[in-house]
Amino acid sequence: MIPVFAYGTLKPGEKMFRHICHTVRETIPASITGKLYETPFGYPLLVEPGAEGGSPVNGVLLVPLEGMYEEMLRIIDVIEGEAGFEKGEMEVVLESGYRVTALIYFYREAPPYARPFYGTDWP
Repeated sequence: MIPVFAYGTLKPGEKMFRHICHTVRETIPASITGKLYETPFGYPLLVEPGAEGGSPVNGVLLVPLEGMYEEMLRIIDVIEGEAGFEKGEMEVVLESGYRVTALIYFYREAPPYARPFYGTDWP
């Protein structure tokens, strides 16, 4: 079971978290390097996650309740799939410096409507 790294609307307190909150046991602060973009649709895009020379992008690991992992992934796959995200396994860094593998939803390149986001925490 690989936790999911959320850096945008799937974080607690953001608009899409309500769709998965019943599946989440815990959130753990984490970060990855990459390029963050904002969109006119109200969600961010992570491009080139894990790339050297990228900026830090802060988020959280979503740790599911026992028996809810498949349900959590099913919901997230629908949400992120409709927005055109790809999914991959990558290393994220916890606040302690410990590195763990997480599922990350990202774009290979920024679409024309996306604009660079100059910060480490979205929004």
